[in-house]
Order: sequence, then structure tokens, then C-alpha cells
Amino acid sequence: TAAAFGVAKLIFQDGHGASLLGFTPQGFLNGWGPVFFFAMIFAIAMDYTVFLLATAKEHYERTGDATTAMIDGLAHSGRVIFAAAAVMVAVFFTFALADPLPPKEMGIILGVAVLLDAVLIRLILLPVLLRLTGSAAWWSPVWLRKALPSISFSH
Repeated sequence: TAAAFGVAKLIFQDGHGASLLGFTPQGFLNGWGPVFFFAMIFAIAMDYTVFLLATAKEHYERTGDATTAMIDGLAHSGRVIFAAAAVMVAVFFTFALADPLPPKEMGIILGVAVLLDAVLIRLILLPVLLRLTGSAAWWSPVWLRKALPSISFSH
């Protein structure tokens, strides 16, 4: 989110690439942006997390091996995450071609955020953290397991 707002500041406040996008920089970002875009970025990012973690959990339940679960989870969900992100980035960046300034801001901020989140966070950082934490990534305290319903991801 911070990186997406940094790119938005460079484009819409400082004017880098303004002529390419066909607008005159106003010298500030719209005030409604941070709250709206943070909520949108958070909601979009959760989809990718669910894809990856549900698949990895399914493989962990089947094999009991955290390393295999991470590798198989990424192998089975990585293409879906990348394809979904590519479609969303393409759609968001088309908003950058709109005439009014707010859709341009929305397109650039959301496009950059989805691109960075899907590639850097979901396809690189999250699998690395799963690998480093091993079985501890799937551990939960006994009291919590008793309180939560028993749900199995494996088929």
C-alpha cells in the first residue's frame, strides 16, 4: 500500500509521467484516496492469501510435511494467483486512460498495489515465510482448536 501511494505521489503530485497519461498534476493527492484505496487493497490481497494458504494447508494435511505443502501449494495456486493479478492489473491500468483524474488515480494506485502484492508478497514473501516457519506455520494452541470447528482442507 505504501509503495502504491509512493508511485501515486510521484505521478499525481510531482507530475512524473503526467504528459504520458494526459493530465496536469494538481500538486496533491485527493483526500478520499488513502481510506478508500487501503480498504480496496486489503480486500483484494485477502483473495490471494486464501488461494495460497488453503492449497498449502490441503497439502500439509495430506502429507504432514511443511516443505512439501509449501512447494505443492505454490505449484497449484501460483498460476491462479498470477493470472488473476494480471487480469486485475490490466483492468486497473486501463482506468489510467480515463479523462477525469480520480479514475486515473484509482487505476494507477490499485494496479501498482495488486502487482506488487501478488508478485512480491504472495508469490515470494509468503512462501518463504511458510518455508522458514515449517510446521509452526500450521500450529495452533489446544484451547483454540477446541473452540474452533474442525475443518479439513484435504479431499
